[in-house]
Amino acid sequence: MASSATGLNWDDLRLVLAVAEHGTLSAAAVALRISHPTLSRRCRLVEDRLGVRLFERMPGGWTLTDAGEDMCVLALRMRGDIAALEERIAGRDDNLHGSVRLTAPDAVSDHLLPAILADLCRELPRITIDLVVNNQTLPLARRSADIALRVTNSPDPALKGRRVGTIAMAVHAQAALAARHADPVDGPWVGYDDALACSGPGAWITAELPPDAIRFRANTLPGAAQAIRAGIGFGLLPCFVGAALPDVVRVAPPVPELSTELWLLVHPQMARVPRVRAVGDALAGALKALAPRLSGDDGL
Repeated sequence: MASSATGLNWDDLRLVLAVAEHGTLSAAAVALRISHPTLSRRCRLVEDRLGVRLFERMPGGWTLTDAGEDMCVLALRMRGDIAALEERIAGRDDNLHGSVRLTAPDAVSDHLLPAILADLCRELPRITIDLVVNNQTLPLARRSADIALRVTNSPDPALKGRRVGTIAMAVHAQAALAARHADPVDGPWVGYDDALACSGPGAWITAELPPDAIRFRANTLPGAAQAIRAGIGFGLLPCFVGAALPDVVRVAPPVPELSTELWLLVHPQMARVPRVRAVGDALAGALKALAPRLSGDDGL
């Protein structure tokens, strides 16, 4: 794909586009799965080969120069063309082999998927699963993932989806801490900071508890879960997470207003690809079988 004697290629365009879309070098490096120094060095090499600055390096992030803007226009067009070609040819091979890229939030990845994916890998031995743990909404249209598991009551209507469960949340605590406090309101609490992708638990805690009850805050569900397990305080957890933690007990019924649907989403064109369809069907069946665990109706 070299475009001239300079050696400019799609990979160069992809780097510039990532920095432009993510705003900072650090965020772009994470998205590209390379280190911050490597990305900086490669961007400078592209600029050196072209003999032009592509970015204005500002304290708050990198912004595009006019030349950088021109590169991004080309990069966007090429990315769209590549994605369209992949979608056209992906379904021509009916054999169940190749890779399927799956994205899911951290709590789902940690506590629901390991056993499911182990069974799936045994049942579909020629398919490789690439799991991307991400609490943000990766754009399926750009092939950031083939299948997404998302905790939402409002799935993207442009995607082909099926609801595979309802996730309930309840107050949990270390068993020893729960035994010392007959009423959770009287004990210390683990809260969530504003960076948490799902805002419901944090808003509920803010509304129900005095500020001085919070002894610890986490910006991820797994972080809060480990704090609760350590006995720092009571806290809200998805019922399936609390049930998986040793020495942690549920101290109250699920909070109805915090129940959220779990959706399996696929881009409509990728849904026709046999390997993606096979993985999606297997995931949906396994997750639906866990419905009592997700909804907190498993008797725990």
